[in-house]
Amino acid sequence: MKFELLKKDAQSKARAGSITTDHGIIETPIFMPVGTVASVKGVHQRELKNDINPDIILGNTYHLYLRPQIKILEKAGGLHKFMNWDRNILTDSGGYQVYSLSANRKIKEEGVKFKSHIDGSFHFFTPENVMEIQRSIGADIIMAFDECTPYPCDYR
Repeated sequence: MKFELLKKDAQSKARAGSITTDHGIIETPIFMPVGTVASVKGVHQRELKNDINPDIILGNTYHLYLRPQIKILEKAGGLHKFMNWDRNILTDSGGYQVYSLSANRKIKEEGVKFKSHIDGSFHFFTPENVMEIQRSIGADIIMAFDECTPYPCDYR
């Protein structure tokens, strides 16, 4: 992957650049449709590719892990083949679910234990295994496992 800064605006600090991956060039800033569970809702694949024409779409590691499941994505040959998508994919880490699914998780120093909202099974996410999951499904850009802290909160 390569990032190139193409322009800077001295007055606003705005920047334009390009990111090159194995699946093509992404010019920034970019509109990134959300395909949380390997599908962008509300549009047909043909419309997505031909009319919206994004250079990249976003998937969510937590949701992909639970359904369709990583073993199915790997068996299909990765997320790109599973989705029939030949352009870039960014996978979010699932860190937002640490916040949004607070009733179904327990935070530990090593990671987060989630109770699946689908079937009640338990899963443990660590910064390391979340990165490995994203690598194993072939995401072009992967995000680190983060934690969105609620407001208000104290330093600890």
